Amino acid sequence: MAEEISLEEYKKAYREMNAEKEKRDFLIHLVAYVFVNAMLIAINFIYSPEAIWFFYPLLGWGIGITVHYLNAVRWIEKALEKKEAEAEYRARESIRK
Repeated sequence: MAEEISLEEYKKAYREMNAEKEKRDFLIHLVAYVFVNAMLIAINFIYSPEAIWFFYPLLGWGIGITVHYLNAVRWIEKALEKKEAEAEYRARESIRK
C-alpha cells in the first residue's frame, strides 16, 4: 500500500522538479549560445575580417540568455510560489461551490 504524503511534501517535490527542469533548459540554451556564437566568430574572422559583425548577435542573444537565467535560476521560487497560490485559491473556490 502506498504511503500518503503531505501537501507540503508534495509542494516541495514539485518545486524541486520544476527548478531542476528550468536549470537544465537554461544549460541547454547556454551550450547552444556558446557553440553558435563561437561558429559566428570564426565565420566572421575567416570570411570578412575587415567588418566585425559577430558582436551584434552575441549581444542580442546574450540579453536573451540573461533573461532566461534570471527566470530559470534566480526568480524560479517566486514564480512557483505564485502558481501554487493560484492553484490553492482555485481549489478552495471549487470546494465552496
